[in-house]
Amino acid sequence: MQILLVFVHSVHLLVVGIGVCLPLVVILLNRKIIRLEDEPHQEAVWIMSRSLIKHSLTAILIGSLLGFALAGVVWSEEFHQRCHLVMTKFMWAGVEWLTSILLLIVVFAQWRATRGGVRAFWIRSLVLLIASINLLYHLPVLFIVISALPDAQVEALITAQDELSSSAFRTIAYTNENLSRLLHSSLAMLTTAFAYVAMIGIRQANQITAGPRRDSAISICRWAARNVLITLFLQIAFGLWTLLAMSRPRMQNLLGEDLPATALFATAIVLLFFQLQQWTGLLGERIDRRRLVQAISTLITLYFCMAAASSLS
Repeated sequence: MQILLVFVHSVHLLVVGIGVCLPLVVILLNRKIIRLEDEPHQEAVWIMSRSLIKHSLTAILIGSLLGFALAGVVWSEEFHQRCHLVMTKFMWAGVEWLTSILLLIVVFAQWRATRGGVRAFWIRSLVLLIASINLLYHLPVLFIVISALPDAQVEALITAQDELSSSAFRTIAYTNENLSRLLHSSLAMLTTAFAYVAMIGIRQANQITAGPRRDSAISICRWAARNVLITLFLQIAFGLWTLLAMSRPRMQNLLGEDLPATALFATAIVLLFFQLQQWTGLLGERIDRRRLVQAISTLITLYFCMAAASSLS
């Protein structure tokens, strides 16, 4: 059962992470529209951006369904009890989820007619930023707090038939350990979103023989690959912060106390440095689809190893 929990949880985080972070990628990508002077290339970036918004909505919905499956089938009774202690937060998280979905739908529908100018870019960027940060902050921090609740506090709240107060929630959420986990996991999600865009770019380039759309797809693929490399380097710094801020029992589990967690963590570290080599190599030559697929496959394996090591620790 634990293996199933870890696998479904990792897939859920991967799919949701891509969906939630794609709007942030679109914001950065859309700077090309107002900076490019060639109209065919502007239109190609516009078409790609609208497509990514659609992919974002699809990934969020699929990831949410996986989350419901995770809650209904895999979660333990103890974890369900912990969730009931923050039921009001869950209700508000549902409101935030629905708000983000509606904002993405509005952007997708409004963007259909025209790509707009500078003013439209800033308004659209603000709406996409709200939609993405809404989900990227509220839902991960909720589950981090649920997992971090001390057993004694859980028992006391269950006995009193009370919920966790807002002040207690914030106290737990903004500890050094939990804040580092939130930022590190958010950065990992952003990395997978950039990798997804690189995959979409190279696939589109291979489907088109020539023209501005092919040139733009190749350019977007290179741009996304470069950003994957940047975020991987940032993850090293945030990963060290997370490790140093981690509670002593969890750190001991990762560093030898728990054999499966240690093996997964060590594998992830090896894959991380292998990833740096792979994505650096992709930037130094014409992007090859086979090598890009290998790099993305390694990234997904790294993501699964880290998520599993975190769950087991």
